Amino acid sequence: MKLYFHHADSLLKGIALVSDDLGFTLADQKEADIIIDVQKLEKEGVSIRLSGNRATIAWGGKARFFRGLAILMDWLKQGETDKFLAETPLFATNGAMVDMSRNAVMNVKTVKFMLRKMALMGLNTFMLYTEDTYEVENRPYFGHMRGRYTRDEIREMDAYALALGIELIPCIQLLGHLATMLRWRAAAPYKDTANALLAGAEETYALIDDLLSSIAACFTSRRLHMGMDETHDLGTGRSLDLNGYTPRKDLYFSHLNKVVEMAKAHGFAPMMWSDMFFRMSASDIPDFQDYDVRTKLPENIRSFVPEGVQQVFWDYYHPDEEFYAVNLEKHDLLGDHTLFAGGVWCWSGHCPQYSRSIRNSVPALDACRKKGTREVIATVWHNGSEACLIMSLALLAMYADYDYRGGYEENGVRECFRIACGQNYDDFMAVEAIEYPHGNPVKTGVSRALLYNDPLLGLVDKQIEGLNTREYYQALSARLASVGQNSGEFAPAFDVLKKLCSLLENKADFGLRLQKAYLAKDRSALAALMNECDLISKKLQALRSSHRAAWMTYHKSFGWEVHDIRYGGLIMRFDTVRETIRQYLAGEIDTIDTLEEERLRFDCRRTSQEHFLNDFLWNKYQAIATTGIL
Repeated sequence: MKLYFHHADSLLKGIALVSDDLGFTLADQKEADIIIDVQKLEKEGVSIRLSGNRATIAWGGKARFFRGLAILMDWLKQGETDKFLAETPLFATNGAMVDMSRNAVMNVKTVKFMLRKMALMGLNTFMLYTEDTYEVENRPYFGHMRGRYTRDEIREMDAYALALGIELIPCIQLLGHLATMLRWRAAAPYKDTANALLAGAEETYALIDDLLSSIAACFTSRRLHMGMDETHDLGTGRSLDLNGYTPRKDLYFSHLNKVVEMAKAHGFAPMMWSDMFFRMSASDIPDFQDYDVRTKLPENIRSFVPEGVQQVFWDYYHPDEEFYAVNLEKHDLLGDHTLFAGGVWCWSGHCPQYSRSIRNSVPALDACRKKGTREVIATVWHNGSEACLIMSLALLAMYADYDYRGGYEENGVRECFRIACGQNYDDFMAVEAIEYPHGNPVKTGVSRALLYNDPLLGLVDKQIEGLNTREYYQALSARLASVGQNSGEFAPAFDVLKKLCSLLENKADFGLRLQKAYLAKDRSALAALMNECDLISKKLQALRSSHRAAWMTYHKSFGWEVHDIRYGGLIMRFDTVRETIRQYLAGEIDTIDTLEEERLRFDCRRTSQEHFLNDFLWNKYQAIATTGIL
C-alpha cells in the first residue's frame, strides 16, 4: 500500500522505520493509495479519522502518532473506509525498563525491534538498564568481557528511539548491584563489599564522575535513573575495616547527596529506586518484605532526600490494590511525582509468566489511576535467566492498552498486540503453561527447577512428588506444536520453549523414577532408565542448540558461556547416570549412594498442601543443581 503524509516532516524518519512493520511504502501525492493529513495537538493523545482514501492523524506526543498510524493501517487492511477513534492516555510516561546487565545484552538490532513495536503500541519510554554494560573511557575493566555497549551503539539506539517518539533513559547503578565490576582487583580502591561501592572514598567519586561523563555523552535524555536499591550490606566490608562502624543510614544519605549533586552537575534530573528508605525505616519489623505496609516512614524523612530526586516505587509481587495504594500514599513523604515500576515476569526461567504479571500489574495500575500517578513503567528483568526478553512485548501491550483504554480488558490487549506486532496474543499466553504442572498460573514457575534438578541428587524431587509431569508435558507438547507458527522475529524464542517442553516430558520426574526403581531393585526398570539417559541427552542437545540460536539472534554473544556450562553440566551428569546404572547392573558396584539418601523438601517444610512455594532459592541455579560449592 502506498501512503502520502501531508505536514509530517518531523515524523518522516520514524515513519520510514515502521513502514516494513506495517506494510506500506511512501509515495508522492499523485501515486498514493491513501493521503494522510497529519495535525499536531496541544495535549497528549491521538485521534484517527478515515474517510475513503483520505485520513487524518492528530497527535500530541510523537509515540502517540505511531500508535495512531498502526491503528489506521489495521483499518485499511480490514477494508474499512469510514471510521474514527480518539484516545487520551492516562499516563504521561509509559514504557519498559529492560535489563541488559544479567548476562544477556540485547544487540542493537533487537533493541530497535522492541522500540518499533513499543512505538506502535503508543509507549514512549525505554530505560536501558546497564550496571557495567556500557563503555567508560579509561576504565577498561568496567564491563570487561560483558558485552558492554559502545558509545556509538548507545547513540545509534538513542537516535532511533527519538525518531519513534521514545525517550531512551539511562538506568545505571551508583552504589550497589555492581558485583560484576567489583570482582576485579582494579576496583579495589572503591570497593566496600562484593556488591557495593565504598561510600565516602575519593576514588569512588572519581569513578562515578567518569560514569556520568560517559552517560552524558551518549544519551539525549537528561533524565537519569541512578539505581541506589538493595544496598543491604553497605558499610559492612572494607568500609568497616577503614572507618569502623558507621550506621548504614548515615553512609547511605551522605552518598546519596553527593551523587545527586554530581548528577545535576552533569545536567541530569535524577531518579532512584525508593526501597531503601522503607527498609531503613523498618528495622524493627519482623519478617520484613520490601515496601511492607507496616512500615512507618519518619515524618521528616523528606528532609533527608535531596531536592528534585524522583522516587521510583517498584513492586511485582502483590495482587491487591490496597498494597499499592498505601505505598503510593507513603511515597508522597519522599517527594512529588512518584514513578511506579511494575514487572513483566521474565526472570524466573525460559518462560515468561504472563498470568502472574497480569495478576500483580493490573491492581497496581488501578491504584496509580486512582491516585493520579502520571508515570509508570514495566520492568523486564533478566537476572541471568534463560528467557528471550522480546517475549515481554505481549505484556507490554497490556501496559499500553490500559493506558489508552483507562483500564484492563483482555480483548483490548489482544488487539493492541496484534496491531503492533502482527502476532496472536493467545499463542504467547499458551507457552507459560510450561511453568505450571501444578496447575496454578499465579504461583512460582517451576520449569527452571525441573530442568536443573540433578538426576542423582534430586534436590527438588520431594517437592514435585505426586505431580504427573510426564502426562502433563506430553499433552502440552502436543498442544504447543501449532503455537507460534509464522511468528517471524519471535520464532527462535518459541522454538526454545517447545524444545524445553519436550525435554521435560522425560527429565522432570526422572530422578523420582530412578530412585523408586533402585529402592525396589527393579532391574528391568533401571535398564530402561539407563537407555532413557541417551534420549534425554539428545533432547538436552536439541534445547541447547535452539537456545544458542535464539541467544545469538537477540543478544551479543557474551554471557552465553554460562548456558554452555549449565547445559554441558546436565549432559555430563546424564552420562554419569548412565554409567552408574550400568556399573550397578553389572555388579561392579553394590550400591548407588546418592539414591540411598532420603529426599527432603526443598523448602525445608515437613509437610505442605502446596507443591511449590515462593521460595527465593527455588529459581537459583546454584541451589537447584548442587549442595556443593559451585
